[in-house]
Amino acid sequence: MGEMRKHHRGAALLILIVIAFAFYLRWDAISASPDIHIERFEETYRVDVGEPGPWFSAWAMGDGQAYALIGIDPTGRALSERIHEAGYRFARAGFGWAVWAVSLGQDEAVPYALAIVGALCMAGVLAFAVGLRSRLGLRSWLIVLNPALFIGLAADTSEPMGILLLTAALAGGGRWAVGLLGVTRPTFLVALWGRWGQLALGVSAAVLLGIYGLVVFGIEAMIPSGGRLGFPFHAYFEHPSVLGVLLGVAAIVTVAHGAHARTWSWVLAGLFVLCFGTDVLRDPLNAWRAAGFLPVIWAFGGDSGDAAGPDGGLHSGHVSADVA
Repeated sequence: MGEMRKHHRGAALLILIVIAFAFYLRWDAISASPDIHIERFEETYRVDVGEPGPWFSAWAMGDGQAYALIGIDPTGRALSERIHEAGYRFARAGFGWAVWAVSLGQDEAVPYALAIVGALCMAGVLAFAVGLRSRLGLRSWLIVLNPALFIGLAADTSEPMGILLLTAALAGGGRWAVGLLGVTRPTFLVALWGRWGQLALGVSAAVLLGIYGLVVFGIEAMIPSGGRLGFPFHAYFEHPSVLGVLLGVAAIVTVAHGAHARTWSWVLAGLFVLCFGTDVLRDPLNAWRAAGFLPVIWAFGGDSGDAAGPDGGLHSGHVSADVA
C-alpha cells in the first residue's frame, strides 16, 4: 500500500511538472504583437476570428495557420493558393477536423478550439502514460517526455494528436486510432512497421486523403518542396546545432538498437530521422517535432514493432504484428 501511494505521488508530481512546462512553452511562444499576426491572417484569408487574445494567438505565426483554416473549412478549400503546399498540408487534416468539430463551425471559436484540442490530446497522452505504467514500467513516461508534444502544444499544431493516436495504436487500440493517425501525422506510421494490418489501414487512410487533395489542389500543391528529405547526415552537417546533434545521436542509437534486437520498426524510424533534409534541420525544433514518433517507440520497446527471426516470425516477447 505504501509503495502504491509512493507511485501515485510520483506520477502526480510528474504530471504537474509536465503541465507546468507545457504552459511555460505556450507562454514563451506567444508573439510580442499577436494582434498584428491575427490582423494579417484575417486580411490574407478574408475570415474573421475575432479578438482571441495573446494566449490563443500562437497559431497565427506559423504552421498552425493551416490547421486554423481547416478548422474554418474542413473541406480544405479555405487553404487556397496562398498557403504554400496546400495539398501537402491538408494531408494532416485530422487535427484541423477536430478543431472544426470543437468550434462547432464558428470561425471566432477556432483559436480557442486549437488550444482545447491540443490540451485534450496532452491529457490523453498523460492518461496513457499512467495507464501503461504497469505494462511498460518507467519507460511509459517517455511518451510524455516527448519534445514534439510540447512544441506542438505551444504552436497549435498536430503533434499532440499524432502522439496520442500512435500511442493508442501501439497499445493495441482500435482501428479508429490507426486510421486517424494516417490523416493526422502520416509520417508517424513509420513506427508501425511490422504491424502490417495496422500499417495497411493507416497508409490506406493517408492515400485516400491524398487522392482527395490531388483532386482539390492539384499535383503541384501535393509535392513538398525540396529539402524535406535527403542523404543521411547531410542536413545535420549543413545546419549544425546542439539540438540537431542530440537528435542525430538519438536516431543513430535507435538504428543500432533496432539492428541488434532485429526490431525493424526502430531501424526504419531511426533511418528516417537521419534522412531529414535541410528544410527540416534549419530549425532544430521542427526536426524534433517531426521526430515525435521516436520517444513513443522507445517507450514501447519490443512492443513497438516486428522483430522477425530467421523463420520470418516474431521473437518471443513481441506482440502480434496485426493488432486489432
